[in-house]
Amino acid sequence: MYFSTEPRPPVDDYHEGEHYWSHLGGFQAVKFDLACEACGAVVSLDDMMGLMLSRCRDPECEVARIAAREGPGTWVYVALCGDSTHASGKCVSGAGLAALTEYFNRNIRHPKKKAIVVPCMKCRNIDTCEGIILADRGLTDMY
Repeated sequence: MYFSTEPRPPVDDYHEGEHYWSHLGGFQAVKFDLACEACGAVVSLDDMMGLMLSRCRDPECEVARIAAREGPGTWVYVALCGDSTHASGKCVSGAGLAALTEYFNRNIRHPKKKAIVVPCMKCRNIDTCEGIILADRGLTDMY
């Protein structure tokens, strides 16, 4: 998996180290920002490329530890940024994570249920992290 900011991502085979990579398929993602209906403030999510519902159980992964600490009524979502190596030291912004967490929790009425959105930087290894990538269809109708 790789991310591209181009409207049509490249699908050419390429060589990296000892590996030859071929494009097998992909999914379209919709970029969006969040706007507060009450005050009109807009939180940019330009640094987010997708969301994944975590199913991680790796005790060495911070995302799995967060899920275990929060308990069985908590959904832990991982906000995926465009740089899985995090070489720049950047990931999805704190403001974006807070806005997404608030957004997903706004319609949950059960007192023992909640959602938390964490940055992919907290994954031990994003390439092997177990989870479900959220499809755009019905994304805002999940709760």
